[in-house]
Amino acid sequence: MVDLVTPKDLNIAGDQYFYGQGVEKNIEVAFTYYKRAADLNNPVGLFNVGKYFLQKLDYKQAYNYYRQSSDLDYAPADIKISEMHLNGLGIKKSKKKAFKYLEKAVKLNEVDAYHQLGKFYLNGIGCSKNEIKAQELFSLSAQNNNSEGMYLLGSLLLNAKQIKNDYESAFFHLDKAAVNNNVNAIDYLKTLYEKPHPYLKKHSDLYLKEMWFYYDEILANLGNVDALKRCAFEYYYGGETTSINLEKSFKFFKSLYSFDDTDGYFGLGISYLNGHGVNVDYTRAKDYLEIASNRGNAKAKAALGDMHRLGKGVDLNYGLARDYYLEAAKNDEVDALINLGLLHYRKQIKSASEALAFQFMNKASSFENANAYYWLGIFYDKGVGCNKDFDLAKKNFELAIEKGNVGAKYKLAGLIYEEINDKKISKRKKSKFYQEIKTLLIDYVNHPLNQEINMLYAMYLLGELYLEKDFSENSLKVSRYWFENAAENNFTKAMVRMYEILKEKESKKALNWLKKACENPQDGEELFELSLVYEAGLYGESKNEIMAKKLLEKSANLNFVKAIQKLNIGN
Repeated sequence: MVDLVTPKDLNIAGDQYFYGQGVEKNIEVAFTYYKRAADLNNPVGLFNVGKYFLQKLDYKQAYNYYRQSSDLDYAPADIKISEMHLNGLGIKKSKKKAFKYLEKAVKLNEVDAYHQLGKFYLNGIGCSKNEIKAQELFSLSAQNNNSEGMYLLGSLLLNAKQIKNDYESAFFHLDKAAVNNNVNAIDYLKTLYEKPHPYLKKHSDLYLKEMWFYYDEILANLGNVDALKRCAFEYYYGGETTSINLEKSFKFFKSLYSFDDTDGYFGLGISYLNGHGVNVDYTRAKDYLEIASNRGNAKAKAALGDMHRLGKGVDLNYGLARDYYLEAAKNDEVDALINLGLLHYRKQIKSASEALAFQFMNKASSFENANAYYWLGIFYDKGVGCNKDFDLAKKNFELAIEKGNVGAKYKLAGLIYEEINDKKISKRKKSKFYQEIKTLLIDYVNHPLNQEINMLYAMYLLGELYLEKDFSENSLKVSRYWFENAAENNFTKAMVRMYEILKEKESKKALNWLKKACENPQDGEELFELSLVYEAGLYGESKNEIMAKKLLEKSANLNFVKAIQKLNIGN
């Protein structure tokens, strides 16, 4: 044992062993140091020996040493004696004595005693209820940066009956306590924002939700597992009040992992799988996801299915992907149900069935999932595993849009456009549909999450729309604007339209667009039009029957009907 002389050194050495600070925790060794300090009639040493006996549940000895420390005016001992009297630990319960010792600690200016004596006055423990005294003590505690005092003062100012309520000051002190990591204040504020206190009703629902999440994030940073889960997933997927922040989600998933929480393993797995908040690492992703999967996490099973379906870090294997998805689907995991439907729809597995594709997608939609609604819209539009049904396709696309699926806007616009052009309806009704189509397409084009190829097709459809005679906003100028935008972004069909618009007045420019379209032919129309140019020697081009026929044959190979008919007539 180190030869220590001063009571301070002895108490410091005792604390190291009592709390395991830099040495292996051993309260018996701690006791030997504490006892030597106590034998020197040191109040801290006497207090620490009392602490040792309290840990050993020897309340009589604990009380004896606390009393000796208190007699030397060591306020923390008064607080402990107050607790023992209040709870009847080794002595008879006495609220009055509990109050007396706390009052003594306050007179000794012990900061930790202020808010505790304030609670006695607030609740009438060993004294008459007195909110004014409680407020004074809570204020003293708050002024000394005690977060519990801040919390209690804020709570009192909200709920007081004997003194005037001060809501602004109340929320100020509650917030200050929360920022200082007081869990009671955090929980109370979340309750106040969830079921709004009258003082908060002037604020919007969005603001209230933002503040609730703000305090929940403080709780998460304190290591609360439930709050960690909420924040991790909120930042990963984004929410009504929260933007996606993959660095933060990774941090919270890592904290969950440190608690050996299954969602922590899953979260790290999908983060490494997708490179979200961290560099892609398929090996780590697979390891974490397999642990989560083995613990029954359905989302982890679905993510493993994704790895095998997409060949991420493993051999592409649709059959194994299906097996993982089926396991996840047993727990109604929506993404697994959707992907099972798509595996059948795309005929990527043995015994693929359109009927099963529809069943899985329909089941997924029962959970009001945006992507499931989107695919059901496509299935009803094409008659995949069901009868073609315009109304049901339209309804599902609308539900998908309502749930936040951006692509459904583009699909719904195309669906309506095709439907009204196939039916005889009044000009007025048709124009109304065109207005809806225009809104859907422009919303899609301007959305940051649109897909480029679909965005270009949406521009092309807008070009077609503004050429419709029954559209009240019909305009060749606006039509050209949309075609030109799509063409400049290398959309072949739009280049053909630019050729048609310009060929009479700007033939050279028109021909350039057509030739560029033929560099990446899509449906054969561009090849067919250029073949006509060479056949007749139009727009400054010399006649070239060989080239014309070659282009015509290429167009026919792409199943362009006019080219096939022309070749058949020629033969």
